[in-house]
Amino acid sequence: MKNSLLLAFTSILISILLTNSATSSNELNLENEQEEVIKFSEVENVPIYPGCVGTQSEKRECVLRSIASFAQQTFNTELTINLKLTGFQRITTAFEIDKKGNITNIRVRAPHPILKDEAIRVINLLPKMKPGRQNGNAVSVEYLLPIIFKAAPFKMYGDSLDISKLSQPLSNNNLPNSDNEKPVSLAKIESVPVYPGCKGNNLKKRKCMSDKIRKLVQKEFNIGLCNELNLTGMQRISVIFKIDKNGNVIDIRARAPHPRLVKEAIRVLNMLPKMKPGIQRGKPVVVPYSLPINFQAPNQTFVLPSNSK
Repeated sequence: MKNSLLLAFTSILISILLTNSATSSNELNLENEQEEVIKFSEVENVPIYPGCVGTQSEKRECVLRSIASFAQQTFNTELTINLKLTGFQRITTAFEIDKKGNITNIRVRAPHPILKDEAIRVINLLPKMKPGRQNGNAVSVEYLLPIIFKAAPFKMYGDSLDISKLSQPLSNNNLPNSDNEKPVSLAKIESVPVYPGCKGNNLKKRKCMSDKIRKLVQKEFNIGLCNELNLTGMQRISVIFKIDKNGNVIDIRARAPHPRLVKEAIRVLNMLPKMKPGIQRGKPVVVPYSLPINFQAPNQTFVLPSNSK
């Protein structure tokens, strides 16, 4: 698994370097008719990913590596298990970094609709950047991101999350609901659930919620269990839960390489605080949330995605 992830990261980075040096983006119909969009390979001053410094060449390479690393850490490759996909999965994504540094106009082609949804989720979680500039003016910049990884199914324990249905809560409404009402995905909801202390617009509140959930998991999850269970290498846990109409976290389900990791994931997610519920058409609704938890054993280094669904 570790080797396949390393290979995946290398493949992603190489593909990005090649793709973003190309001048054509015909397959995804990337032309923007409303305003000029400069290709990443052609813009005078590239958009700046947080933390990237140096010369233009150094900044360009830093942006490429940072986005590739973010995708490698955040993309939930476990989705391929229940989809019964094998071999290399190749996903082509394109998006724009607009004049304010926000990610917009995301387009994806993937071998399965669920992988397409996951790619959109990951790109939506990219941080705001310093916008690119052309002739001294801020401009929108087109970025192409190939996501390539090798599906490596392995035995999992816990609830059968039926990924063919339950990963779709991110974009569809297939998550079973005790209230007999369709849940509304984070991508489509008018007002997202609000984690205590989070403020701002939907995008800011969603990112804030992801950050706070990530920090809680990093703080509370007992990765020392891996030593007791003699587990080594990368551990990947998939968690799905709902935020109900009262803002409570309910219906937590998990899949993991060992039953005790399943129990630990559920224990930690049960510690999430009550939130302000999501609102759709003026009424509180149930909102599904998917969270991949990844960490390295036995050195106990967390690589939980910096943002989650």
